[in-house]
Amino acid sequence: MATGACGINCDVCQLNLLGHCSSCGPGRSELAARKSTAQKRILGHPCAILECARLNHIDYCSRDCASFPCGNFSGSAYPYGEPFLEMQHRRRNEGPPAVDPSGRPVEKDDSLWKVIAEKDVGQLANFTMADIEPVSGFLSFPFFNQHLLVDTASQCLRIKEEQQWKRFPIRLLELVVLDYFAQVTSLHPMRNDLISVDDLLDAHYFTGRSQLRKSTFLSRFGEDPNGFTNAGKHLGGQIEKMGDRAFRLLPLPRIPVYYLLWFGNDEFPPRLSILFDRSIEKALSPPAIWCLVTVCNYYLIRGVLP
Repeated sequence: MATGACGINCDVCQLNLLGHCSSCGPGRSELAARKSTAQKRILGHPCAILECARLNHIDYCSRDCASFPCGNFSGSAYPYGEPFLEMQHRRRNEGPPAVDPSGRPVEKDDSLWKVIAEKDVGQLANFTMADIEPVSGFLSFPFFNQHLLVDTASQCLRIKEEQQWKRFPIRLLELVVLDYFAQVTSLHPMRNDLISVDDLLDAHYFTGRSQLRKSTFLSRFGEDPNGFTNAGKHLGGQIEKMGDRAFRLLPLPRIPVYYLLWFGNDEFPPRLSILFDRSIEKALSPPAIWCLVTVCNYYLIRGVLP
């Protein structure tokens, strides 16, 4: 269950939708036991409210405890004390969790930085329609209304803020960028043939745990078509006449991603389709496509860049 012992409903918290945080669950649940153990490991101590509920075999303090509200609430920084709010601010600016479909930390091949550095930058720019930043000579490209720099000297991505290139440590996006620029060897014509991952030659990759994650996206936008459209516009998306609502994002040069929302009714729930130009299978590997969609989903739900 998503509601914690303190009464916070994690289903309506953006950190939960973005994958940064899980619910504590009711005090008597296995979820609460795991959360308490994780808090002890990471913070050195558990949440006093959660631990009290667990030790007293109480699911929800405000419903089940005759002592509510007790000193654990008035003297605690949670759920809405300053440390909690600072944690919310910090974690909402971390970017998508850097994990693969199995939940393990993503592994990127740092040797790809050398592969890109050894390529002809002018040729790469022609193949991908990326720009060449005049001062550094590195590739740059628009990313959701801002600009990223592929800094092969420092082996990192940078984002332009206040006329300065600052490090942009979004690991999933770095994996996608490395995959794209390292393997491109020619200008792949746009096919104008839209496909889903089920139509890719490597469609088998997107099964089981590696399915594109649409449930949290639909939790946020399935019943909010105007919010869906506004989220796409906010990231520079182009409105398309497909589905009931649709827009096209361009997170990488020449790599469009289409989002189509289908309204629900009394018979069927809302549905989401994510489509690509068929040329994507020439440009990105299946794991990179999965990471790219995860990044797009994250920023659509998040609403703004860090």
